[in-house]
Amino acid sequence: MSACSADSGDPDGGGGGAAKPKQNVACPPVDQAAIDKNATFTWMYSVANTSFDPDKVTTSNSWMYLYPVYDTLIQMDANGEPRPMLAKEWKIGDSGKSLTLTLIDNWKYHDGAPFDAASVKANIDRHRADKSFNKQALSDVTGVEVVDKATVKISTKQGAAPLVGILASSAGMMMSPKVFDDPGQARMPTGGSGAFKVTAYEPATKVEYTPVPGYWDPKAVNVAKMVFLISSNDNARLNATITGTADVTFLRSSMYQPAKDAKLVVCQKPSLASFTIALNVKKAPFDKKEVRQALNYAINREAVNELQGGFCQPGVQMFPADYYAADPSLSPEAYKYDPGKARELLAKAGVKDGLSFTLETNNLDAYTKVAELIQANLQEVGIKMTIRPVELPKLIEGFSVNKSVDAIMVQQKADADPSIQVAAYYLPDGFSNPGGYSNPTITDLATKAKAAETREQSASIYKQLFRTAHEDAAQPVTLCHLNTPMAMNDKVMGLQIFVDGSRQFRGIAIKK
Repeated sequence: MSACSADSGDPDGGGGGAAKPKQNVACPPVDQAAIDKNATFTWMYSVANTSFDPDKVTTSNSWMYLYPVYDTLIQMDANGEPRPMLAKEWKIGDSGKSLTLTLIDNWKYHDGAPFDAASVKANIDRHRADKSFNKQALSDVTGVEVVDKATVKISTKQGAAPLVGILASSAGMMMSPKVFDDPGQARMPTGGSGAFKVTAYEPATKVEYTPVPGYWDPKAVNVAKMVFLISSNDNARLNATITGTADVTFLRSSMYQPAKDAKLVVCQKPSLASFTIALNVKKAPFDKKEVRQALNYAINREAVNELQGGFCQPGVQMFPADYYAADPSLSPEAYKYDPGKARELLAKAGVKDGLSFTLETNNLDAYTKVAELIQANLQEVGIKMTIRPVELPKLIEGFSVNKSVDAIMVQQKADADPSIQVAAYYLPDGFSNPGGYSNPTITDLATKAKAAETREQSASIYKQLFRTAHEDAAQPVTLCHLNTPMAMNDKVMGLQIFVDGSRQFRGIAIKK
């Protein structure tokens, strides 16, 4: 994914009327001479955390609250590139089946327990255990070996390369083994490994963090306190940022123009999240390639982008074309809006008229409005789509668990490694593939990508995989890739926008 570099010219796109957001607008960098080390940084978000224990969270949205407290073994930087963290270096060996980590020296958990290879093994074994949120992400791990005090070797069944990304998520967060069995860690953690401790917590309202003395990476800490405020009301979040109650919040498309009018600093970049329609291919006629192709040609992706205020860049594959694991040749033109082509493909499949199905989606306006646009597109080519808004838990239950739903539309967030999302949608037993879609070439390429010893090798294999998926019109139908816009006051420096959509504030600073 490209860096968050500023576009030339007017970020509003010139002219009058509503602002026209661009894909990349840089966030202000850090000016070391201007940092106020005594400042408080305040971020405002829409959803509370579910736990402060990396194994007890129930959604990746909670990771944001954990990153200050728990360092990960490996860090994915803002552009999705792996960087050292608690592991200062790593090596893939045994023909791609093992990952050996060399750990940093002289670091302790917040409760004084030593950070060493034994504690890393204990954490990974805990993450792999039943009822852990991280069990699925680490399901390929067969064992963890303590080589010496500063070295850990992780063995896998299929391939260790995905672990580089996975260990940058909650599956790689390190907690003091002394507190593993303390249920109080879910509410007030004391055994962290990161740059901050939680010093105050009001559930669903506020979290306060203060720096850990002597943190191993002092450049990551530029403030005296961080405060995370929580409000599900978009107007309240924006008004708090405008008035100074908060320093930063994220924007939905409807908030962009008011943020610009209020003279807030707005920066953004594309993310790996997308609007996606998943199909149950056991439900005829989704089992026919021509029908799946027809759906793709019938959808006006640029209209979806316009509906999202320019914050959802049209795309036809699982990841944006400039992501390392995507096929750069698969531009939106690969499924250019063409109702006539869609009708031809339906006729070729023997579906001239009368095709109808039900699409379930989240019962929020942001989803139902997109669904209504898709409904109109499909009606134009003779397909009747009924929209059924439901709550998110029921959405997943009906499609992935009960396997009774024709199709669902979701905002697909990025996983810790491409292999996880590929397995979910493309492999016969994938969680998001209730119809058991299967293509032997894709299955073979997915296995080879996991076994690749370098990122470059896996990238080459994934390009072949996504080209094959396109040629077979594999489910899901990708609509567009979401931008991640942030609004802040002019005192904020060093904010990074991460392509995986995670909210991390390492190195954040406030001007004097």
